[in-house]
Amino acid sequence: MKALLICPSDRPAVSHLAGAVPLSNVPILGKSLLEYWLDHLAALGAKEVVILSSDRPHLVRRLVDGGIRWGIKVEVVPERWELTITEARAKYLGNSDGTWLSEPNDTILMDHLPGLRQHPLFNSYASWFEAVQAWMWRAGTPDRIGVRQISPGVWVGLRSRISPKAKLQAPCWIGRNVWVADDAVIGPSAILDDKVFVEKRAEISHSVIGPETFVGEFTDVRNSFAWGSTLLNWDRGSCTRVPDRFLLCALADHRLKEAKATSFFPRLAALITLLATWPVGFAAILRSFFGNQPAFRACRAVHPQLGGTDPRAPEITYYELTNAGRWLKRWPQLWNIFRGEFAWVGNRPLTKAQAALLSNDFERLWLNTSVGLVSLADVRGCMDSLNDESRAHASFYSVQHHWTLDLSILASALFEAVFGAGIEPIDEKEELPVSLQPSVVKEKA
Repeated sequence: MKALLICPSDRPAVSHLAGAVPLSNVPILGKSLLEYWLDHLAALGAKEVVILSSDRPHLVRRLVDGGIRWGIKVEVVPERWELTITEARAKYLGNSDGTWLSEPNDTILMDHLPGLRQHPLFNSYASWFEAVQAWMWRAGTPDRIGVRQISPGVWVGLRSRISPKAKLQAPCWIGRNVWVADDAVIGPSAILDDKVFVEKRAEISHSVIGPETFVGEFTDVRNSFAWGSTLLNWDRGSCTRVPDRFLLCALADHRLKEAKATSFFPRLAALITLLATWPVGFAAILRSFFGNQPAFRACRAVHPQLGGTDPRAPEITYYELTNAGRWLKRWPQLWNIFRGEFAWVGNRPLTKAQAALLSNDFERLWLNTSVGLVSLADVRGCMDSLNDESRAHASFYSVQHHWTLDLSILASALFEAVFGAGIEPIDEKEELPVSLQPSVVKEKA
């Protein structure tokens, strides 16, 4: 039996929830919304699930990992926008072979938790918190492995250490591998997700603490959702980033690790290449010197996957040679690869102003992968361009990139840099759905 899941995308009322991950991946009591729905469909007998995602589908794909955990086949299909249930049925169930689950379980829009349709998640931050609180009583059932109710309305997960001097007020949920120190007050209506560390005399009530978050001594968290250094007040709808790590911070910033472009060997290769080609770069520097010009031009780019249009998001500094050809000018960026800020192949860097011009979720896929020394758009003739075609190539690469495509792009760029003509990389039109092909996107634009 088959089923369709539609991931929620644009929800202006709860936009801050989607800052780090898609709404389908936001943690809720140790799991994500998507994982709860896959649990539900597997229990109904589904053997194949198609997930429609328009917001960072690569993160959705990474979370489900093909459905291995559920013993089912899960496929993530990128869409340009969030389809309605009617649109999804018409597109994917139009020629139904009768193997789909019966309505309404054949096509589900994940805007609520299973069995809690009366508690919509994304109408407001307050409705999200209310739905999570309602789910707490269901998630604390005996079939939740490792969760035990140590007193009425107080649930604690495996390998959590709660000080005897800490005060737990029902209802509250404490996940796995949580540390709660002396004299901390947890609850009422408090949820500590997995691997949270709460120091002495901290107080948390009517709040959700996201996974791997540190709550410092004397910190008072009320009516909020705290994840890492981000503090979102669900009552007022305000959001801020706490600069003081001793108050609130991430124990392990996975978003930053994910944005790190390269592993050890590609970084080492970049350093070797930089040293081996120094005479070429030095010659360009000398030309600038004798021409009374600056040798380098400093550039700033938004950090991918960390909120490109957010004015508080960190930026990457990189340099270009001013007196060099279109490929050679990128020579200093080999140092960015060595530092782990760039990849050999990715999408080219954007300034904050350019990132703000990406007008929809499809175009913003540009920022969902690492910054690259070369890109698919480069070898398709859109070098240092932000036109419709380059946006389509960048979005395609973010969703479909793999090592064979990377090697093809690198080979084409190297051949063009040396001989002035490139090798055609793998044709993305063979893999990309018709609605996402560059030519179609350009015509619609």
